[in-house]
Amino acid sequence: MTDLARAEPVIVDLLRHGEVEGKVSIARGRGTDVPLTENGWGQMKAVTDVLVREGKLTAAASSPVPRCADFAAHFSEQNEISLQIVENMAEIDFGDWEGKSAEEIRDKELLSRFMENPDGVGIPGGESFNEFAQRIIDAWELWLADASGEHRLLIAHGLVIRILLAHLTGLPLSHVWRLVLPYGSWSRVTLLKGEQPRLLFMNRELSL
Repeated sequence: MTDLARAEPVIVDLLRHGEVEGKVSIARGRGTDVPLTENGWGQMKAVTDVLVREGKLTAAASSPVPRCADFAAHFSEQNEISLQIVENMAEIDFGDWEGKSAEEIRDKELLSRFMENPDGVGIPGGESFNEFAQRIIDAWELWLADASGEHRLLIAHGLVIRILLAHLTGLPLSHVWRLVLPYGSWSRVTLLKGEQPRLLFMNRELSL
């Protein structure tokens, strides 16, 4: 991980967007969007309400995809928290698979490879998994380049957060599907110059 040139620890909360309308088991990447359900909005609000009560949040960032960005904009405006839309934190580009279920994707062998071990897989008409992972890591390090002694929030997608958690904990890309991240899941990491990143918790549960 790039030296972030800071002496004070930085805490970052990672919030996956909440439940969305429509089918669950489809390839919903950066090119496919549907609104949050009422429950999905509530899942995210439950987490941000806790962060507001803690009173230490200094900044927020979000994927540009509306299922993340719409909630992020509302939250930042209501709580006067600065918000940065990070274009490169968008979900993977599923290309020809966008909006399709497993049954609708023709290349079953490639899909099986992607779901077993995505490392090295290129999605037809979309992104290479490894290029996607590098895009996310680069965006993360750029976003944190000037951070010191802050508490930040990132609102993003399931696969984006899996990549970040794998990167920070040293988990190989081949194992990212071992990380289960439900809708509205909340995880927290801490970063300190000269020390390894630390995962403080993952998928903390809240009662709605």
